[in-house]
Amino acid sequence: MLENKTPENKTDAFELSRPRLMGLAYRLLGSVSDAQDIVQDTYLKWVSYSGPEIENPVGWLSRVCTNRCLDQLKSARHQRLDYVGSWIPDQIQTEFEASAEEKIEIASSLTTAFLLLLERLTPKERAAYLLHDVFSMPFDEVASVLDMQPANCRKLATRARNYVAKNNVRHVPEKQHQEKLLEAFQQAIRTGDVDDLGTMLRADSDLRADSGGKVQAVRDVIVGHNAICRFIEDILSHAWRDMTIMTQVLNGTLGLVIVEEGKVHAALSFGYDAKGQISQIYIMRHPGKLKQMISAKGILSKSGAISWE
Repeated sequence: MLENKTPENKTDAFELSRPRLMGLAYRLLGSVSDAQDIVQDTYLKWVSYSGPEIENPVGWLSRVCTNRCLDQLKSARHQRLDYVGSWIPDQIQTEFEASAEEKIEIASSLTTAFLLLLERLTPKERAAYLLHDVFSMPFDEVASVLDMQPANCRKLATRARNYVAKNNVRHVPEKQHQEKLLEAFQQAIRTGDVDDLGTMLRADSDLRADSGGKVQAVRDVIVGHNAICRFIEDILSHAWRDMTIMTQVLNGTLGLVIVEEGKVHAALSFGYDAKGQISQIYIMRHPGKLKQMISAKGILSKSGAISWE
């Protein structure tokens, strides 16, 4: 009986679910620290529980974690209204447990573009979609987590799935294509020549930066191929050309880390359309988020779970 288990046994059981809960909470919130706090709160509720036997511990833990995330999202929406400049989800250095064939599918549920699109869904649409489509939870269990009828959960997930498909944010090109992009971007920074990079940009692509108002960075979203090329040529190539540029897997796809005198200055990730063209460029400049990014590495599994190294 679960209620008779010692806290140590319950701790062992919880640790098996921690990566799954972390993967869920991070995708819901876009914040590593908030996700960690909520997963810890879930653990405390788990070890202090003394009620009837829980037949489905994974479902119980998912419900507690999800509902805490939904509560957090309510306050987060108000906080975002006062945010200085663009808000971008925390970037995660990532490695894969999965085989090469599975990596693209896993990465597609963790890219910056995908996480930002989730922000446009209602919290329960987001939760239903992630629980079913990413974490493979049957709709009767999703209904238990969200305290709704299975048919209503199915409708929520379908609306979210259609919206994600319509906006084409789950496309991840092959590694060789990503490497070609990064080479062109680095060339543009080093030389100011944006011709090669320009051929890889969609006409309606956009660029945004997250500084939280704490350091200098562009605050408005730059929209359009020509405007982005001018910004890279006139601003970034002059500011960054003497800095160290390194390739790093961020949120499952190849990105760039800009280092100045041994300190991380910026991190860049990219969104792609179905043809492999760049549709979004994301620049992380927020000092707190960059510090978090370099402090740990997320290990991704094909189940959607994230464990930390």
